[in-house]
Amino acid sequence: MSFTKPYFAGFEYHSHEVCKFLQTYSTFTLMLTNGAIIHHQPEQALDFQRWLNHHKIEDIRVSIRNNDTTLVNQP
Repeated sequence: MSFTKPYFAGFEYHSHEVCKFLQTYSTFTLMLTNGAIIHHQPEQALDFQRWLNHHKIEDIRVSIRNNDTTLVNQP
């Protein structure tokens, strides 16, 4: 599977149309650049996640973890 392509098989949106995502098991909640929220359940969740990561689409869970000052400032 090539993660460099702008489209993922079975997903109707271009990588540039997706700005953020949140994954829960095999369901992805995605925010599109037009503000719409959609859900997608790909057959290959790991490959879809790798495609999103390759295209530098923000993983909300990682962003929250990295910006949580209570976690950063713990002794």
